Amino acid sequence: MSSRIIRQNVLNLHGLTINLQFKLVKNITLRIKEEGSIFLTAPIGMSVSEVQRFLESREQWLRQKLQQKQEPKYSMGELPFDGQHVWLWGRRLPAHFLLSSKKHGTYEVQADAVNFYYRSELNNEAKCAFVEFFYKQELAGRGEQLLQAWEKKMGVRHTGLKVHRMKTRWGSCNVRTGSINLNTLLACWPQECLEYIVVHELAHLQEANHSPRFHAIVERYLPEWRKRKKMLASFKPL
Repeated sequence: MSSRIIRQNVLNLHGLTINLQFKLVKNITLRIKEEGSIFLTAPIGMSVSEVQRFLESREQWLRQKLQQKQEPKYSMGELPFDGQHVWLWGRRLPAHFLLSSKKHGTYEVQADAVNFYYRSELNNEAKCAFVEFFYKQELAGRGEQLLQAWEKKMGVRHTGLKVHRMKTRWGSCNVRTGSINLNTLLACWPQECLEYIVVHELAHLQEANHSPRFHAIVERYLPEWRKRKKMLASFKPL
């Protein structure tokens, strides 16, 4: 149970509004609520000037956290498609849906756009399904190329590739059967990210778990894997 507020005040930190609360606590605590309001809890024996000095020492951190909260959020598992653009290997490209005599459901990747061809009118749901098919096809093709190239280097062999959307994983490996699974959305990320996942999953054919030996295998074949892992986490197709 939180302690009772003894007194409270409002401070200004170079344009930032700070809600100051004095309570029967031992330590000073600074937090930012989901909507962006800033609260600072301080021991009742601390002066306002001491609180102000503490705030000034934390100003850069505060502004960084506030900026992060204001940035659009992307939830893993969502399809990066706004109706007008698609993402392919880290690039945002215009998506043109064109009525054509070409086979329904075919697409063409150009230097600066992706053309989707159809013979009958598409509703939004059908467009999303078309785009997901596009992502799967692109990832399956490039993923298979990378798997074949890397398994020769690593001395292992995969038995099959499945591409589908996942909410919590970028890839997985069935070490018993040698089958590899890749998250459809990897087609939207830079190709360096896909290559990292390919090496990661193939390494499981040598070491099933995430032991130090496993990471040593990944390190041996892809020394910059940590950089790529950070890219995978930080890139947002918005």
